[in-house]
Amino acid sequence: MSTFSQWLLLLRVHWRMLRVKAADAAVRSRLMTATIATFLIGYMGAAYWLFSEGLRYIAALPAAGALLGDRLIHVLFFCFFMMLVFSVAVTSYISLYRARDTRWLLTLPISHRALFLWKCSESAAFSSWGLAFILAPLLVAFARMRDVPPDFFLKTALVLLLFLIVASALGALLLLTAVRWLDRKQILAGVIVIALLLVGSAIHTGLKDQRIVEESGLGSALTFQRVLHHTGIAVNRAVPSTWLAGSVVDWTRPFRHTTSLLYPTLLASHSLFAVLLLIIAGDRWFYRSWNLSLQHSAVSALRRDRNRVSDRERLTRLYPRPSPLARMIGRPLAAISRKDFLTFFREPAQWVQFSVVFGLLALYSTGLRKMNGDLGQPRDLYLVAFLNLSVCALALSTLTTRFVFPQFSLEGRRLWILAMSPLKLPSIVLQKFVTSTLCSGLIVIGILFIGGYNLRLGFADTTFFAASIALLAIGLNGLAVGLGVIFPNLRESNAAKIVSGFGGTFCLVGSFIYILTFILLLAWLRWDVFRDNAVDPLWYLAPTARWGIAAILTLTLVVTLTPLFFSQKKLKRLEILTNS
Repeated sequence: MSTFSQWLLLLRVHWRMLRVKAADAAVRSRLMTATIATFLIGYMGAAYWLFSEGLRYIAALPAAGALLGDRLIHVLFFCFFMMLVFSVAVTSYISLYRARDTRWLLTLPISHRALFLWKCSESAAFSSWGLAFILAPLLVAFARMRDVPPDFFLKTALVLLLFLIVASALGALLLLTAVRWLDRKQILAGVIVIALLLVGSAIHTGLKDQRIVEESGLGSALTFQRVLHHTGIAVNRAVPSTWLAGSVVDWTRPFRHTTSLLYPTLLASHSLFAVLLLIIAGDRWFYRSWNLSLQHSAVSALRRDRNRVSDRERLTRLYPRPSPLARMIGRPLAAISRKDFLTFFREPAQWVQFSVVFGLLALYSTGLRKMNGDLGQPRDLYLVAFLNLSVCALALSTLTTRFVFPQFSLEGRRLWILAMSPLKLPSIVLQKFVTSTLCSGLIVIGILFIGGYNLRLGFADTTFFAASIALLAIGLNGLAVGLGVIFPNLRESNAAKIVSGFGGTFCLVGSFIYILTFILLLAWLRWDVFRDNAVDPLWYLAPTARWGIAAILTLTLVVTLTPLFFSQKKLKRLEILTNS
């Protein structure tokens, strides 16, 4: 069989598996399926309305509306390009080098090239469907505002597919290069060097902008020029996202019949070349890189075993008593917590994503300092503070769904070992909830304090927003841990596939609904600022404030305890050995 025939065979097998799973989920959980479908339809409608209003507002700006709208499209596609490359690299690493089915497929009469191409296609599908879903209402709103013909959507869909191929292939090739020729120390050194370069560039740019503002003032023309200058990389013609954005923007202009075919042909030629590179890399480098990955894992395991024995002997001699954490929560819980932390930090695919998201949030919060001089009204200042809280909450919900939800499922076939330990499974679930809440909650609370300090909200109002994100952290982690037990996937070792299932989608939908309801209640609680354009330091003494606080606490309590309560019942029905 040819490579393409083998790839089609794998596609047909997995497509049948997907249809069976989807049909089974639709039959067994009709209510949840209808809920998720309703939410998705509602999201499409709400996103279309929001994008339409935003694009219409930008287009109405005098003299620069069209230019700014086109530049936003370029920036958006550039951000999606970077996210997709990084996401495909991480997902492919788990799928190619950590998944158990890869070892089994390598024993079958399937070429390494076909297997590599299939895994790259699978990772690209898992990583790109969310971006395509987000882009759909934006492109529809952009097309309706510019009054384009119906063939615009067909051409856009074709170039978008080519763009996804280029970005996914680039992420897979970067991963294969890193695994084949670099070790962990070199990768870590490279990440540190890139991070230092980015931080240095940001500091240099910030100092330069501050000097320009001090010398010439902050006028409207200068502000617009600075904004366009900082987005220059998004319109660089060497970046594939520029080819996609340029094609979409060109097809919406009045003289569409004279549009150049340069960008679409660039995407087509580079997508074909990217597929050719994947075929060559899969044939020559994949199997060697897979063997090297196993060798490095075995060497690391042996080194950890030797160090573990020496550490145990040394600690037994120097510290015969248990650690402070073990004295506080007990040795079994301390051991489980230590195991979770070591598992998290030993997987670069997890801590790198975690660090990037929270690092970007912290960097974004420090940039709010530039806004406090432009926001003279309390209403505008609190609007930015609420938007900052919403951004942090949405990022936290994404991370809890990505990392906290699959924790129970990742125990997999080793779950019977935990069931036979001195701890009961309900205690282990509660331990995962407390640990994830403390870790993620402390970080986002610190980010909210940084944002409040830069916005000069004052200690009382900064504490108000920090307490709000703390409640959101409790609710989101309780929802993710509980649903992770209710909808387990103990046969899958790939966290991305676990999250992409029915339970992960339901968790993400529930998190969004909870955040939206929480923010609306919080806005109603501080509606005096938006109504009177003034801050009342004794707002909490009002009767409506007491009802609002009670509603927020009740909502968080219900969202946190309900999934955890039903997860305890689910544990009793699991077909494993328990000591309950």
